[in-house]
Amino acid sequence: MDGRQNLVAAADFDPEPSAAAAARRFVRETLISSGLPVDDDAVSDAVLLTSELVTNAVVHAGTPVQLTCRLNGTNIEVSVMDRHPARVIPDPPGATAVVDRPSGRGLLLPAALSASWGVTYAASAKAVWFRLGPDAGPDAGPEPGADTGPDAAEADAPSVTASARRRITDLLQLGYDELLGHAVELARDAAAADAAYALIADEDGELRMRAAVGGGIPQLQADDEDTGEDSGARPAGMATFLDLYNRFSERGTDLAQVQNEPLHSLLTVPLAADSRVIGMLAVASAEPDRFSQADLTQVQDVADRMAVPLERARLAEHDRIRRARLSFLAEASDLLAGNLDQEKTVALAAQLVVPRLAAWCAALLPGEDGELSPAYVWHADESLIDALTGLLNEAPAPQVRPGEGPREWSLNAAAASSARDLGSAAAAELASDPAWCLPLVARDRSLGIFLIGRPREGALAREAVELAEDLTRRVALALDNARLYSEQLQATNALQRSLLPPELPDIPGVELAAGYEAAGEGNEVGGDFYDVFEATPGRWRFAIGDVCGKGPEAAAVTGLTRHALRILAREGHDVPTVLERLNSLIVDEGSRARFITLIHGELRPAPASGEAAVVSLVCAGHPQPLVLRSAGGVAAVAEPQPLLGVLDGVAFEENTFRLSPGDVLLCVTDGVTERRCGDRLLDDDDGLRDLLGDCPDLNAGSVVARIQRTVREFGPDPPTDDLALLVFRGL
Repeated sequence: MDGRQNLVAAADFDPEPSAAAAARRFVRETLISSGLPVDDDAVSDAVLLTSELVTNAVVHAGTPVQLTCRLNGTNIEVSVMDRHPARVIPDPPGATAVVDRPSGRGLLLPAALSASWGVTYAASAKAVWFRLGPDAGPDAGPEPGADTGPDAAEADAPSVTASARRRITDLLQLGYDELLGHAVELARDAAAADAAYALIADEDGELRMRAAVGGGIPQLQADDEDTGEDSGARPAGMATFLDLYNRFSERGTDLAQVQNEPLHSLLTVPLAADSRVIGMLAVASAEPDRFSQADLTQVQDVADRMAVPLERARLAEHDRIRRARLSFLAEASDLLAGNLDQEKTVALAAQLVVPRLAAWCAALLPGEDGELSPAYVWHADESLIDALTGLLNEAPAPQVRPGEGPREWSLNAAAASSARDLGSAAAAELASDPAWCLPLVARDRSLGIFLIGRPREGALAREAVELAEDLTRRVALALDNARLYSEQLQATNALQRSLLPPELPDIPGVELAAGYEAAGEGNEVGGDFYDVFEATPGRWRFAIGDVCGKGPEAAAVTGLTRHALRILAREGHDVPTVLERLNSLIVDEGSRARFITLIHGELRPAPASGEAAVVSLVCAGHPQPLVLRSAGGVAAVAEPQPLLGVLDGVAFEENTFRLSPGDVLLCVTDGVTERRCGDRLLDDDDGLRDLLGDCPDLNAGSVVARIQRTVREFGPDPPTDDLALLVFRGL
């Protein structure tokens, strides 16, 4: 052995599933460690073909396997010998072959990839070999002295066509439909037929046309023209072949060799992989009695060689579709879950369906009268949306029975008269579109119907219907969540409005403004509140407070506080007495009660004295009220006192001051003073006083707007606490 020019290496493998992997490693290591200039692609091809041949030997021969790898310069020869000479290897492409053979389809790989390949038979063994390299043509036989048996008779493969010699790596990259197209082309060429087509079994076992090629059958082409179908929407001749196949099937004719059919010949063979028929390959000719047994053999050979790659590609396509389906549903779920508006939910669902699954769709939801009507309609051609909406409005809505799954629904039957009434060609065309009706059901509640329309060219694929059904379930759940959220939001807003005064009173000599913002999504009742009302003629009471917590419990305490303040004030009690009785009332509630911080005061207009008003108030555990004087300067006008609901028997003292024209009284909750930005609060270093000091020339409403804007812009994150403001400005 010359280590620089020639190399011969051999290894034995037991008939085990791991033999192919071990053989791949052996060939790869042998070629790479040879030191010879072997191309990387040649190494990959040799490893792939070795795996196929060893697998065939292990599966079909079931004996120990001897692998021999020869390297002569850049030419590679690998032979795989087993001890089962009786099992005959099918002949290479182009040679006469046995039609009903149970195996051998994997030998498409050496035929497509190698420069030549063959089989050597001996009395007690056989060897399958292949050659790779620029000088390893079909005439180059095995090296002298090869271990193929003394009486071996070599059977070299003839030259193959350029299309059959396509690199196997390229074939593996083809999609399923491309491989089907390749198969029908090979079948047509093998039988010199006018055309060929492939019927593939779907998940229900029904044969469906998946590929066709060729033409040249005058009568069949005329039949296509008579149908008025748009042949450009299908592979060439597909309608023709399917019609021909159906006619022969209905008559029970032998599909393997059709006889006595005027002007036509049809020949079909099964596509079988893993002992299972996966479809049918057929060729057709305009010449009667055109096909012979040799043609049948050739087409069967093509079917046998293409069946396994087709099945692999089909499984890969199925896996790709499954992963795409899961990805689509996951994306749809994320999009639908991120939205709690019913109108946006149905619009998003429609745009997920069109054009990915169908040409158009519509959501029919119950109105105030309980009748179903189009809530959203979408078409891939936006110019047809109005016509489709008109049809759906005029047509009776589909009837949905409890527990019913997807079903076909004919828009034509329901809307044909409406289409004529509309007098629109577009509407008439749409009326002929069939559709699928999918009930929107969530939590055993019927929410409406989802209609999915398909083009007239063919039925909506089963996979698309199943995907639409999965999507519809998610849409129904998103709609139900949106409905529940909407109802909760309406209840929350109604309760929140009941805790705030419907409007602010007009107070002589005083301009009044208020502001309120709930934190979060607005679906929870806040704990902040304010109120301004006339207690007795010429005397107005005001309050601004913050109940500990949020939600219904806080709302209950807020309602109790507001009504108690109004009742006690209108009974003539002064401000300290009102707070003392309110404190006792909250303490008596025990553990159910909530702590409350509160500013409660009385405002008495005093225009005769040259003042705007006289104000008396108590600050119970609340941020201190501030006054901006018209002459300049900001000061607190009340001393802090205990909050309400903690201690019983607390006595309060009121603080009184005069509000002059141009003065501004500001009362806020801690949603303003404790607005956070990192470690800093808005009221740190008298931040609120400085903010109010910058508002000397603003009216009351502008002061409220300035403070609210400052609170929102103070930190990068949205506010996390409710805020309420009351502003009084002397006139």
